[in-house]
Amino acid sequence: MPTTVPVYNLRSFPLHEPEALFYMTPLEKLVKDFKGIDQSHSHTFYLVMWISQGSGSHTIDFKTYSVGPHQLYFLTPGQVHSWELATGTAGFNLFLEPDFLRTRLGNRLHQYPFYHSHQYLPLLEVTQQQALFTDLFAYAYQEYEQHQINRAEVFLSFVHILLESANRLYDQQLTQSASHFYDRIRQFEDLLEEQFIQVRLVSEYAAQMGLTPNHLNHICQKVLGKTASQLLHERLLIEAKRLLIHTSQSVKEVGFQLGFDDPSYFVRFFKKYAGRTPIEFRQQHALHR
Repeated sequence: MPTTVPVYNLRSFPLHEPEALFYMTPLEKLVKDFKGIDQSHSHTFYLVMWISQGSGSHTIDFKTYSVGPHQLYFLTPGQVHSWELATGTAGFNLFLEPDFLRTRLGNRLHQYPFYHSHQYLPLLEVTQQQALFTDLFAYAYQEYEQHQINRAEVFLSFVHILLESANRLYDQQLTQSASHFYDRIRQFEDLLEEQFIQVRLVSEYAAQMGLTPNHLNHICQKVLGKTASQLLHERLLIEAKRLLIHTSQSVKEVGFQLGFDDPSYFVRFFKKYAGRTPIEFRQQHALHR
C-alpha cells in the first residue's frame, strides 16, 4: 500500500498534449488505456464525468453512488474517488485545469454548487434535457479531437454551456436561502481547504471573512443545518479517513500529519466524530473490500 493517495495531473493521462489545460476522453477508452484508473486516487484538476449508459458504483470520499444512465458526476481537486463499472458502461470524462476556467470565466467556477467539495452532492441525475447533454458531450469531444483554429476557445464554449446547463438543473435542488448565502459558504470552505490543518478556530476563519463567529455560524446553520465547527471537524475527519484507508501510515503518523501532537487526542477526536477508533475504522473497511 502506498504512503500517500495517488494524485494524477493531466500529464498522467495517455495522449495528453503538454500545453493543454483540458483533456477529454470516452470513459470506456480511459478504463481500457489507463490500468488502475478505477482504484482510489485524486486529481489536481476539476472533473466532469458523464454516464450515458451502464451500471456499477462510484465512491467519492467514502460515499458510494449507484451508477446509471444520464448521470453527471463532478469532482474538485483533492477529492478521492474510485469506481466499479459493469462491462458496457460508456460516457465521457472531461478534465479541466482551474486556470483554464478562471482565466476565461473569472470566479464563475466557485459559484457552481456541484463543485462545493464536501457539502453538496457531486452527482446530478439528468431527468430532463437528456438529449441536450448527450449532444453537448458529443460536440465537445468532436471539437477536442479535430484540432481546428481557436480550438481552446470553442471547446471552452461547449464546457461553459455544459456547466451552465447542469447548474440550472442543480439549482432546482437548492433552497432560496442556500442560493442567497452560497458565496459565503463557498468562501468558508475554500479557507478550510487551504488551512484546516493549521487553523482550528472558527473565530480565525470568521475574521478572515470579515464576519463575526456568530454570523458565520448563522450562515452555516441556515444553509446546511450545521455549525461552522462541524464543517471544520468534518473536513479533518475526511482527510483522516483518506489517509487511514488509502495509505499505510500508522495511526500516530496520520495524527501528526493532521496536526495532532498527541496521538491519544487524535484517537479521541476520530472516535467522537466517526463513532469508532481509527484502528476499528481501518479494520472494518478492510473487511468490506
